[in-house]
Amino acid sequence: MLELLFLLLPVAMGYGWFMGRNSVKQNDHSAKQALSKKYSTGLNYLFSNQQDKAIDYLLEALKVEDDSVEAHFAMANLFRRRGELDRALKVHEHLVQQKNLPTKDKQQAVFELAKDFLSAGLFDRAEAMFQKLLKSKAYGLKSLTALMQIYQSTKDWQQGITLKKAIVKTRDKKLLHSLANFYCELATLALEDDQFIDVLELLENALLQDPNSCRANWLMAQIYENHQQYTEACQCYQDIYQQDKDFFPDVIDKMHHCYTQLDADEEFYKFIRRVYDETASTSALICYLKHIESTYNLAKAKEFMLLSLKRRPTIRGFKHFVKMQMTESEQESTTENLDVIKQLISEYINVKPRYSCRTCGFNSGTHYWSCPSCHDWEQLKPVRGLEGE
Repeated sequence: MLELLFLLLPVAMGYGWFMGRNSVKQNDHSAKQALSKKYSTGLNYLFSNQQDKAIDYLLEALKVEDDSVEAHFAMANLFRRRGELDRALKVHEHLVQQKNLPTKDKQQAVFELAKDFLSAGLFDRAEAMFQKLLKSKAYGLKSLTALMQIYQSTKDWQQGITLKKAIVKTRDKKLLHSLANFYCELATLALEDDQFIDVLELLENALLQDPNSCRANWLMAQIYENHQQYTEACQCYQDIYQQDKDFFPDVIDKMHHCYTQLDADEEFYKFIRRVYDETASTSALICYLKHIESTYNLAKAKEFMLLSLKRRPTIRGFKHFVKMQMTESEQESTTENLDVIKQLISEYINVKPRYSCRTCGFNSGTHYWSCPSCHDWEQLKPVRGLEGE
């Protein structure tokens, strides 16, 4: 019953508007009687739980005029929020078919109808509706965003790239970021087919659309590394650090490999020390400890580790500290005890998510370029804090 009352609100508003307007314009009693009869019949059907018949009568009663169109939108949106998409579609299609509807209201009707199709998973129909609104000042940007969401869902990357001209014209950063990732998706497919020239061209286009796309540099580094162009790969990894410091811990090992191939470990550890000083990343800390231990000794590395844990304690850091203690311990019983502690910490870390979406908070043990929950690009990054970096 409460749902019915909510449904009646927009209907009652529309009815009130219509009656008020007509009382000023004319005193045609018979017209009002006919309207009241349709209105009452519609309400009877509604209370009898025959909602499809009720909609037909109420749509006929609420004639689409300037002062009642909002009632139609309110009623349709209520249906959509309740998951009754077939009824929302009926109302919005009724609005779209009105020939005398003002342009602004007609565009809104088309946009809402497209959203209905999108919610119902009818991507082809939603796409056709959104395409009609690309030149609309009010709905052009929203329609572009919706179309990119559709092509992302259908993995139609090439079709999304056909919108490049319109997206660039908007200068919308989020759309440009999505466009860059569409290029990265095509580059990933080309990489699987060993089409390296195509890959580089696609990635250059990605960086042209969004210079802050660390994914594009991550893929480009892979290409350079596979072709033993380690200097170029190292530059890509440095660029990733400038683009996204939160994502950088995931590339430290690959970066170290490239510097090792160049026989430039000293330069690498100098860079990592700067990374640790600026971000206090646990991954950077553990990496830098190897350098301290090999350059000085284990005691020096432990001293640095203790200071670091006091500065910013993390579970991963503590696990590495226990591992260092096991290396130095000579008593078998002490080593066994430390091993138990290390295993417990490992089990704890393994059940905790490694990545967290910066947009919606979705947690995952696996990295995805597109968040499985909110579908934002490049927002799944290593967890920060006590249980992460």
